[in-house]
Amino acid sequence: MLSLLTRARAYDMLTPGERAFLKLLEGMFATALVAALPAIAGALGGGDIQWGEIAREALAAGGVAALLALGKYARAHGDPTLASAADSAGKAVSAHMAGPSPEAAAPAQP
Repeated sequence: MLSLLTRARAYDMLTPGERAFLKLLEGMFATALVAALPAIAGALGGGDIQWGEIAREALAAGGVAALLALGKYARAHGDPTLASAADSAGKAVSAHMAGPSPEAAAPAQP
């Protein structure tokens, strides 16, 4: 898994499944933070911690994270490869920097 995170940080090509897995990890991390907030608030407030409510909130947030990862997996199959996306963006920037072509700048002949 560390090699996957290293490859993602280096912008290497990832399969749709790998991209969806990274989205799932991101969602689960956010879920853990959301689930921890009521427990921390209850502990700081000196009240009873309602573990059943915290578990339901964590389950709901985890379900949302899983659905977002499935959506990413479904969309990732249509994503262009990193090389082709970078190539087309580079061509567009080069064309914009070069300005209009001489043929386009010449007036039309009657």
